[in-house]
Amino acid sequence: MAVVRWATLGAVALAASLPLAARGEPCVPDPTSDWISQVPLGTSPVQVRPADCAAVEQTPPDFSWPDHDADARYTVTLTYPDGTSRSRAAPQNWINWDEALPAGDYAWRVRLESGALVQDSRARRFTVRADALPFVVPDADTLFMRAVAKPHPRAMPDAVTAQAMIEQRQAGLAQLYARVDAGLAAPLAPEPSGLPQDVVWASHEECLRTLEAALAWLATWREEYFAEALRHALNLAAWDPAGSTSYAAADQASREIAWTLALAYDWLHARLDANQRGLLLAPILARGADMYNDVIGARARVATYPYDSHGNTTLTALALVCVLVAGDIPEAYNGLAKTLPLALHWTSPWGGEDGGYANGTAYSNWDVGARLLPWYALRWTVGVDIAQKAWVRNYARFLAYFVPPGSPTGEFGDGAELTLDPRFWGSLGKAYAAFSPSPLARWYAAQLPGADPSLLEQILAPLADPGPAPLPAGTPDAAFFPSIGWTAMHSALADAQRTSVYFKSSRYASYNHSHADQNSFTVVAGGVPLAIDSGYFDGYQTPHWWGWYKQTRAHNAITFDGGQGQRVYESNGYGPGTVTRFAHTAAYDIVQGDATAAYGGALSDARRSMLYLRPDRILVYDRLASATPRTWEWNIHAAQPMSVASQSAIRIDDGGQSLCVDLLAAPATAFTQTDQWSADPASGAPQWHGTFAAAQPGAAAEFIALLRVGCAPVAAGAAKQDGVWTVTLGATTVTIDGDAAIAVQ
Repeated sequence: MAVVRWATLGAVALAASLPLAARGEPCVPDPTSDWISQVPLGTSPVQVRPADCAAVEQTPPDFSWPDHDADARYTVTLTYPDGTSRSRAAPQNWINWDEALPAGDYAWRVRLESGALVQDSRARRFTVRADALPFVVPDADTLFMRAVAKPHPRAMPDAVTAQAMIEQRQAGLAQLYARVDAGLAAPLAPEPSGLPQDVVWASHEECLRTLEAALAWLATWREEYFAEALRHALNLAAWDPAGSTSYAAADQASREIAWTLALAYDWLHARLDANQRGLLLAPILARGADMYNDVIGARARVATYPYDSHGNTTLTALALVCVLVAGDIPEAYNGLAKTLPLALHWTSPWGGEDGGYANGTAYSNWDVGARLLPWYALRWTVGVDIAQKAWVRNYARFLAYFVPPGSPTGEFGDGAELTLDPRFWGSLGKAYAAFSPSPLARWYAAQLPGADPSLLEQILAPLADPGPAPLPAGTPDAAFFPSIGWTAMHSALADAQRTSVYFKSSRYASYNHSHADQNSFTVVAGGVPLAIDSGYFDGYQTPHWWGWYKQTRAHNAITFDGGQGQRVYESNGYGPGTVTRFAHTAAYDIVQGDATAAYGGALSDARRSMLYLRPDRILVYDRLASATPRTWEWNIHAAQPMSVASQSAIRIDDGGQSLCVDLLAAPATAFTQTDQWSADPASGAPQWHGTFAAAQPGAAAEFIALLRVGCAPVAAGAAKQDGVWTVTLGATTVTIDGDAAIAVQ
């Protein structure tokens, strides 16, 4: 029997992503403190990119660092593989380097100047990989001149491509025409009022009616479609920018109205008279100014504090508004200069080049969906193809591994429990794959049913390749995303009836739409969620959101002393989790996370290791310690009541699938379950929350749990001798030493 060391495999897997020094040794990150590492997270929680020893697949990489203070100015010095250096001034805490860098090893440092303070950072090294793709952002003047040089309609491809798109999308266009025809005699929507979410939805409906009519006109030149589009556009323009749809009252609504008016202005431009153009431009300017003051202001707020889901979407929308009205509104030049280079720089702050999205799969769908039309327009208007950016290219991996075809729900974060609507997920996958058509993206899109061909994102997507789209040969059944600390392990990625095990230990901690669920896991089998993240997304910062949904006790994670868990704190980087080991083989996967910091000093050790033995066995090992004795709790959640075989064994049955959980080793425990919440959701079916709780407090504890998908019997046991655990699982033997290193035989 082959023996594979968990610790050794994990170290090799992580080291493989690091560049090699000239002498052939792995690059080891320098722990030396400098002014960059000393900026408090609450001041500017910006990641250092590229990190020391990073291997980048975008050239040039994105350069960013925490903002020291409001008066700070910076100089970035880049040292090339041949030892030469070049410096560039950066007025703020990021820079778009102006050239593609050849493959090789580089170093960079940042000089801080603020008043009399002048400090140099230490050098940070990175390697441009041989397969890195160029993504060079032109300067603001070049971007502006490209926008002005293109006649309206700017947000459209060339005439030949547009005609090919029309011919390829007749079915979707027919549905769109039918919707527009049905509304030709309908009264205009009044300016909405009520709760912000009601205002946002009502505004969205009127914006959609406007753009669908405008696109129908561009595709057919039928006069009634122009009149309908203009009727709705002028209706939106008449809504008070300082009223119920103002940016202060409903930022999402105001943002969508501004973007819609700008797009309508661009698409209808050839037929608009001077008065009509003025009626549209005035609210565009007013709403755009509010957006600008929020995300840019005196010193670009989103640059200093990028982890703002609404702010980043606003940044991209405003950048495109400025592109569409460039040359028509004087303020558009400054707006474009301050927003578009920054929007291209960040794209998404929720992950790194690996394509990860730390805010959860639901928000990845919503955010990327909101950006597709702007991304198309950027390609058409200023010649910037954001599909070449590493995060955008690799987002297909995130989708394929965390919402693979056949998934019933998403994973982790706000909205993860929502049933996946094929109409929207299929449309997103197909539109995204057309925009950034990697082999994996095309395979993913080809598996998705139910896409709506009449959505604007579908009709305006780049021409799709109609050929076969098989799963690329050699695609592994597991993936680790280092930038967000997420791991997906599947019995067979290509099988819609797969078993999937998801693990999270993230540096993004419980910030924004993420939860206090470091070192947690979920299990899905045959399209049925078995070990679930519990709770319901009934709104942002609702009592349920604060009191249950976001708390550690709502997840399959460790709590203590009656449900106490990780810190729920809205500051990125506070109390992060870390994936310290990951290994993938054909027979099994191993992942280990350290969530000690996430407990805010309450614990001195909180490490979890998971061994997934394909296809149906999962071993979970927890090692816990505290200076104060704790009553340790091992939590498991399900959508159905759990059957209790003993105080150390339970079973979950749902939808013809089952999951058995056996504690092979633990302190003396008692199992309880309840369908009650610490704070009730606004709606949602009951869920069951199980806890194996230690009978007595202890300063340390170890749990070894065996999870069996399908509940097939297996002879299992665990014994400890001389600090080493030996776990038997039928013919498989697993050893766990004092440092949580595991060997599988």
